[in-house]
Amino acid sequence: MDTTALSHQMFDQLFRQNKRQLFIVAFSYVRDEDVAQDIVNDSFMSIWERRESIEPTNLKAYLFRVVRNNCLHYRRDQQIGRAVCEKIRQKEAGLMEYYTRTIESCDPNELFTTEILTIYKEQVEQMPDITKQVFTLKTEGRSYKEIADILHISIKKVDKELQKATAKLREPLKDYLSVLVVFFTLLEK
Repeated sequence: MDTTALSHQMFDQLFRQNKRQLFIVAFSYVRDEDVAQDIVNDSFMSIWERRESIEPTNLKAYLFRVVRNNCLHYRRDQQIGRAVCEKIRQKEAGLMEYYTRTIESCDPNELFTTEILTIYKEQVEQMPDITKQVFTLKTEGRSYKEIADILHISIKKVDKELQKATAKLREPLKDYLSVLVVFFTLLEK
């Protein structure tokens, strides 16, 4: 059969006569029916695409060699893939170990509290003097009446200044809402 003579009909005959044997060969290499079938089909496609340049002397032997080579490439790629996956798994395990040690060495409550206190102090420092004084006295546990008497202002003014203080703190501390709810509930008593 010369290369120009590898017509569609001859190719179809070659496919029908050899596909089962080639599948068995491919399966013996890859041990997966779907992969073996894909390799056989890809090998035939390769033959068809190169039909003009293939030596016609022993097309069947050439086809078996193509299937074998494709199987070997597949196995090599699988081994490389497994090796890469193993390296990734090892790196992830090392990273998780590092994160675990880091988390264990830190007290999240301490970090959280420190962050809140820093924001709180900055915001209190920026308050007008009267607002800061009212707020500070309230955080010390003083009643509205006591604060009014100490600062010589009305209870209504105490209430107004506390509202200003809480409004000033709400926005920067919004991410810590659950803690603030408890905090502001204590302020209102």
